[in-house]
Amino acid sequence: MQASDLIEAMELSAVAYRKVQPDSFGGSLITIDDPKTDIQCYLRKRDGCLSITFRGSNSGKDWKTNLAFGQKTIPYGNSASKIRVHYGFIEAYKSHAVRDVINDIISDDIHQVKITGHSQGAALAVLCAVDLEYHYPDRDFEVILFGAPRVGNRAFQKSYNKRLFKTMRIENGNDIVTKIPFACMGYRHVGMGVHIGKPKILGVISFNDHYPQAYYKNLFKRIELR
Repeated sequence: MQASDLIEAMELSAVAYRKVQPDSFGGSLITIDDPKTDIQCYLRKRDGCLSITFRGSNSGKDWKTNLAFGQKTIPYGNSASKIRVHYGFIEAYKSHAVRDVINDIISDDIHQVKITGHSQGAALAVLCAVDLEYHYPDRDFEVILFGAPRVGNRAFQKSYNKRLFKTMRIENGNDIVTKIPFACMGYRHVGMGVHIGKPKILGVISFNDHYPQAYYKNLFKRIELR
């Protein structure tokens, strides 16, 4: 994973909030826009690589999904499993207009899958990554998350990290979203955490640190200082 991969993932996550997607990233573009869940997802196929970008929260429906963290649920019906995840996130991702479409696009010529997103988009990227890796374990997966909330419990964290070790989770300053749902509720972060921007301070939260432009600015500074 190179510095250029992080910058491109951040740019894709930021432009996912736009209605019109720029064509500067190349590849053939497929858009998912599910009116039921209000999930937007952009898929780009290029030279054997599929790039999947989930848009972050941008509507009332999105926040209804976000706030359904009081209830954790079994992801895919295996009652023997100890894995539990955020109810709102998994129900949104499992929508036929989202999950089924993404799975149908994984063709034999796809060898690498890059998944990214900001905020709620990062949470959906986590669930998408673990789902696709289970069904297509022979592909190379790379996951880059920005401002990600916690998605599942410790059992989910352990399973995810074992299967998707190439996951980088970027946290900016004291971004409030990276602190929820609370760890005291049993939620845990996945992937390798990398902190950028202002020092993290216990008990301090910031809404401004969550904006995509704040992530882009401080990510660029971090890379320049290397």
